[in-house]
Amino acid sequence: MGRALLPGMAAALGFGLVFGQIFPLGPRALVIAAFFLILAAWRKFVPFLWIAAFFLGMATMRPASLPGNLEFQLPVLQKCTGTVVDLPEPTEKKLSFTVELENFGVRLLAYGPQDLSVSPGQRVRLSGRYGVPEPEGWREYLARRGIHGLFWAERVEILSESHGGLLFWAACARETLRTFLSRLPERPKALLSALLLGSRGLLSQEEKEAFQKAGVAHLLALSGLHVGILVTGGWFLLGLLRVPKPWRYPFLIPIVGLYVLIGGLRVSLLRAAIMFGVLGVFWLLWERGWVARAWLDPLQGLSFAAFLVLLIWPWSALDAAFQLSFSATAGIILLLPGWTRAKFRLSLPRFLRYVADISAVTICAQIGVLPFLGSTFGYLAPYGLLANPVLIPWTTVLLWAGIIGLPFLALPQTQALAGRILAALSEPYLWLVENLGKLPSAVLPVGEKFGLWYLLALLFVLILRASQEEFLEPLGPWPKPRRAWPG
Repeated sequence: MGRALLPGMAAALGFGLVFGQIFPLGPRALVIAAFFLILAAWRKFVPFLWIAAFFLGMATMRPASLPGNLEFQLPVLQKCTGTVVDLPEPTEKKLSFTVELENFGVRLLAYGPQDLSVSPGQRVRLSGRYGVPEPEGWREYLARRGIHGLFWAERVEILSESHGGLLFWAACARETLRTFLSRLPERPKALLSALLLGSRGLLSQEEKEAFQKAGVAHLLALSGLHVGILVTGGWFLLGLLRVPKPWRYPFLIPIVGLYVLIGGLRVSLLRAAIMFGVLGVFWLLWERGWVARAWLDPLQGLSFAAFLVLLIWPWSALDAAFQLSFSATAGIILLLPGWTRAKFRLSLPRFLRYVADISAVTICAQIGVLPFLGSTFGYLAPYGLLANPVLIPWTTVLLWAGIIGLPFLALPQTQALAGRILAALSEPYLWLVENLGKLPSAVLPVGEKFGLWYLLALLFVLILRASQEEFLEPLGPWPKPRRAWPG
């Protein structure tokens, strides 16, 4: 069970957090977790450790409910004072930011004028009206993060400035980049703000739905794809400077960390950054001869990232972004080796192999996310299998064109030319996405129980594969490199 230890821990913690939201046990779950932890140490039986992680999750999760004394005070709120605690996000008509109220001990999602300039750490006074998030799903989504309502601010007064810090720096950098992008036409500006900064609020609702129906909504969510594109470019540039491969990681890891901050500390970005950090540390240790190369296992890196994210943000277990990000990556890690080792792949010409590889990655990711896609949206988007081989390379071109074009957008002499080039790349991209979503059978509805039955079947297959590794393969400290399930 050596390879299954950490993935089982992460999965058990996640399921425990979900069940803890539905059936809260409180301190009793912590006592049960401690009992099974002692039992696991005594019997040296890994499933007992998984049970301990499950009950630890149940003890960690708390029901997201509003304190009773505030149920009648917040709805009549017209003025409030608090501190901005996150990165402001522009939308089509408003600027959204989260405020932690001083006198109530809760957080509200505030909407102010679009030309408003606020930063994390600032103390502000808001005048306006309180609002209840609708629909109910969104209300529960916000409540799990400690946000118990909306506030429509007609007036925002800054009482004191921020004391600085990483989040403040990230907000300043983000605002500077957004200022450069504001010199583009509306649609290219909205698309590049989403692809570069994760600011999807500038896209219209119709455009967001088009990405979902085309099966490429993941391109708008900053994730491992975007980190991979950034790292690949940085790796290439460091190669031109003749920096040795193992020592490129100390340069790239801080850059990825800064990108995570500028991107808003999103779960998908954090997952990719942790995995890349684990990979970088491993290669440095391997270069010094402290670890064996055969010990490298992406599944362990993914499991460690999931475990860490769940400990930091327990509510992530119920978050669609966490579920889609980790399940897509797990699908690629578990299923893609079967394709990369196939003799048929090696027989393909280079161009066809490249297209087939992108399609294979897409299919593996789709297999991983199917239960969560069906449960979250109520439908599946089959055209994503056709769209991704075209749009993923196009997204790479757009990202690097945007990164290279930002300095030219800042200069009056080159602003118009850079704007025309970026618009020429963006408009056909949006046109293709919008028209894919209009094709016949672009949306295939699924039943309410689709995700549950699919997930149970997938877990059964993985348990069988883990049992096969345990009982049919040699034990001990890896006498041979172990393969990723189910390859």
